[in-house]
Amino acid sequence: MKNMKKMLTGMAAWLAVTVSAGAALAEYPEKPITIIVPYGAGGDSDLTTRVWADAMEKRLGVPVVVINKAGGGGVVGTAFVAAAKNDGYTLINAGLGNMLVTPNFSETPYSFDSFTPIVKMTAVPLAVVVKNDSPYNTFDEFVAAAKADRVTQGSWGAASSGTTLATIIADQAGYEVKFVHGNTTAESMVSVVGGHIDSAVSFPPAFGPHVKAGAAKVLVINQTMDDYPGVPTFADYGIKGSFEGWSGVFAPAGVPDEVVDTLVAATAEVMKDPAVLEAYANMGALVDYREGAEWIASMRETSDVMKEAAAKKK
Repeated sequence: MKNMKKMLTGMAAWLAVTVSAGAALAEYPEKPITIIVPYGAGGDSDLTTRVWADAMEKRLGVPVVVINKAGGGGVVGTAFVAAAKNDGYTLINAGLGNMLVTPNFSETPYSFDSFTPIVKMTAVPLAVVVKNDSPYNTFDEFVAAAKADRVTQGSWGAASSGTTLATIIADQAGYEVKFVHGNTTAESMVSVVGGHIDSAVSFPPAFGPHVKAGAAKVLVINQTMDDYPGVPTFADYGIKGSFEGWSGVFAPAGVPDEVVDTLVAATAEVMKDPAVLEAYANMGALVDYREGAEWIASMRETSDVMKEAAAKKK
């Protein structure tokens, strides 16, 4: 009888713990969620994240707070999240640069495997942009000037994806880049329209407003866009590769499946919201919702390509 009582008592305790744990997971989120943008305010990563955060806050019923933690071409903020508690309350806006480029080309305290991918939200095509009254009206004219060492180009940090992609483009086009590094794509565009640098590699959320205001023009872009009719693509010039930035949400590795499921389900609904779609369209970001094994496999493949490219440079 005593053994039976002990067994029943043990089972009751186990059930209590199990139910309590299940309730805790079911309540996610029960407090504010922080999402880190590892770049400065005003850039494409910052803007796309804030649209997502505002919509998710309404959907989840808790504050979703965006914090800019810039430095090291995205390394500082990304490393911060990699080391954070994996409970779903600290997330990061990740992209090609901080997630797949920098860890392969530089020594970083994190890797792709330091994170659990949640969902991809948007994609933005890279472009080469100059001031509207620039003497360069085509990419051919720009390349000729660059070969003569007459062109400066802005990027958003020496270790950033912008610098890496701009270098790959330049290598294929046959010129060397004279970089002027800033902190964000927005900062580079301010320098372009202010006449301080000749060009920038940039994304629509950063260069779009300047083009619409008649202060800048796009010479070449990764893919055709209705907002920039007639602008040729890199492929038109024989430049191989896909040059696009993307915006996605990641958590520290080991985050519970229930957290992932909650965030994926909420984001799937948010990305159908007409107001969200309009906000992304207005900033020139293309909605490219993805999640799951196929998306993760494609990122891992891209990471391997970057790793091979980095090995060739050594």
